[in-house]
Amino acid sequence: MSSWSKAATIGVIMSITNVCAVEYFVDANNGRDSNSGLSPAEAWQSVRKVNSTSLAPGDVVRFKAGGLWRESLQAQSGAPGQPITFTSYGEGPKPALYASVDLAAPEVWTSLGNNIWATKADSWDNFQPKPDFAPGDWNIFCDGDGRATLSASKHGEPPKVFTIDCLKVGKVPTNIQLNYFGIPLAPNQNIRFRFRARASKPFSIKNISLMRSHSPWGSYGKIIAHNTDIGTEWQEHEVLMSTTIGENKADGRLSFFIGDVIPEGCSFEFVPLGADSFDLYSLDLKQDVGNIVLTPIGGKEQIAAWKRWDLESLKKQGDYYHDLKDSRVYFYSEKDPTSLYSAMEAARRRNIVSLGKQKHFIVDGFTLAYTGAHGANGAPEDCVIRNCDFRWIGGSLLYTRNGRPTRYGNGVEFWCACKNIIVENNSFEDVYDTAMTNQDPDAGRIVNVVWQNNKTLRCEQAYEIWLTGEEMTVESIIVRNNTFIYSGFGWSHAQRPNPNGCHLLSYGMKCKIVDIRYENNVMINAKDAILWFFNDRVAEFKINNNRYIQAVDKPDEAKLFRWPGIDKAGITFAEYQRLTGLDADSTLSNQ
Repeated sequence: MSSWSKAATIGVIMSITNVCAVEYFVDANNGRDSNSGLSPAEAWQSVRKVNSTSLAPGDVVRFKAGGLWRESLQAQSGAPGQPITFTSYGEGPKPALYASVDLAAPEVWTSLGNNIWATKADSWDNFQPKPDFAPGDWNIFCDGDGRATLSASKHGEPPKVFTIDCLKVGKVPTNIQLNYFGIPLAPNQNIRFRFRARASKPFSIKNISLMRSHSPWGSYGKIIAHNTDIGTEWQEHEVLMSTTIGENKADGRLSFFIGDVIPEGCSFEFVPLGADSFDLYSLDLKQDVGNIVLTPIGGKEQIAAWKRWDLESLKKQGDYYHDLKDSRVYFYSEKDPTSLYSAMEAARRRNIVSLGKQKHFIVDGFTLAYTGAHGANGAPEDCVIRNCDFRWIGGSLLYTRNGRPTRYGNGVEFWCACKNIIVENNSFEDVYDTAMTNQDPDAGRIVNVVWQNNKTLRCEQAYEIWLTGEEMTVESIIVRNNTFIYSGFGWSHAQRPNPNGCHLLSYGMKCKIVDIRYENNVMINAKDAILWFFNDRVAEFKINNNRYIQAVDKPDEAKLFRWPGIDKAGITFAEYQRLTGLDADSTLSNQ
């Protein structure tokens, strides 16, 4: 049996061996996380409860049809022949996971005048002492290039003064850590930690984490706000955080990562002042909003707002700016936005499904929508993603280089080495970058990855590949029996600094190629090109039996194929066939 045939049987094997699995049920409206989860009547309520539960090989987690969760799902590993399955139960629309906040409520917005509206600022009150949060001694940890010492002394009465002396600055934040281990935490807690500090040389603490004390490391909370610019005079500082755990934990950890910011020769004095719980009022706009998907009142067609990079650039209806410093969105509207739009889905920078490096699992039958990041992302093995609808994906800031912001967001992205994967029978609409992709800058092997029977619509690209590691080997990637429609005709094309609307995109390819195939696909109307490679290795791909449709008067004369070394405007289908020998049995027409 060939490698690609083996991959095609994965889904069948998983389904057959999953018949006798224990089932858990999740109901967004009527469930409770304190329930057993073992029946619809005893359903859990949150995705967080699912993520915090250690699932066993063969388990099935069923989300109620018609339910909506504004949470992210974390895949977990099963075992060979016993995958963990995430799917649905009941009648109705597919269960939906959103990474967005709906801003279409009058109480959300405040008019600032001149057609500028701002979301409500975060606020908090009702502080109550929390004496069990980090009441004892702190610890220091150094690795890599970072070197520092920690001493503790009492200036008269308690509290203690902890002094860190930096002997050598590190290269990354984790090279020097100020840690407190063993903090008891509960779900849905808001905590303020206060301290006094001074330093012989000023610096700013930017990396703070509420997390698990030991391996496997993981987040137990998110930082809401912090005042941690350390000066040469004694000042009081605070860190506000919220827990994100689904059950009580006794192994919490608060860490200040200062390896790359504390100056060499600096003496940093730190005095803990205790902690408080508090009530938080927040829209949770801490992650970059990559898009706001607008539904006009009385209409069905959704439109994208236009992301701008400063307040002064808001000039026309639908322009918005997200200020991460104050966690507020600023929106240009000639009227109250809620009088114009019935929904305003602010897509935050959160992956909807985190695949990690998990193995032996199935994700089956969800709507995954409104994220500024990826629909699903990771480097998994032995898994299936099928029957899912990916909608309005991407647009958040990835980085800024030479003053130019770069945004990102893919439907399903496999990063780094992966093997034995099927992505099938999914639909992808309105994706900022590409619907489906394999990417990696490092070494490894990609084995038996099959993308089949999927449909894309208005994505900037349908399938993208780049693998820049010279020690990466692609043993088998197959893209087959898919339908790609209107690539480059979506919302992101006009907003991009680098528009390249095409069905098949490839950037750097320094890897070893054994078998990459594009077969039996239907590709209808691309904005800029059918195939656009930024490398000269197109002839090493196996591309054939595809049907290309381009709605122009003379498709045979259209320059729809591009790669380095040929006419920059591209070449025709016949020239592409002649130069590469590819697509010998494929057709191009205008209908």
